Amino acid sequence: MTAQEEISKIEAELDEAQHDLRDTLSEASAKAEHQEGALRPDRLVESYPIEASCLAGALGFIIGSRARPSAVGPVMIAALLGYAISRRLKE
Repeated sequence: MTAQEEISKIEAELDEAQHDLRDTLSEASAKAEHQEGALRPDRLVESYPIEASCLAGALGFIIGSRARPSAVGPVMIAALLGYAISRRLKE
C-alpha cells in the first residue's frame, strides 16, 4: 500500500467519523429540545392543572406556616417534588 492510498483511507475514515459525529449531535440536540419543551413549567401547568393547583396550594401552606418551624415543610416539598419527577419520567 502506498502512502497516497493510506492517506486516502485515513481521510475516508475521518470523513465517516465526522458524519457519524454530526448525526449523533443532531440526535442529542433533538432529544434535548424535546425534554426542554416537556419540562417547561407552563406546559406542566397546562398538562396537569389539578396537580399544579394542589402543588401550589401545598407550597403556599408550607411557606405560610412558619409560626412553628418543623420538619414537615421540607418533607412535604421533597415528597411533592419526587411525585412530580416520577410522573414526568413515566411519560
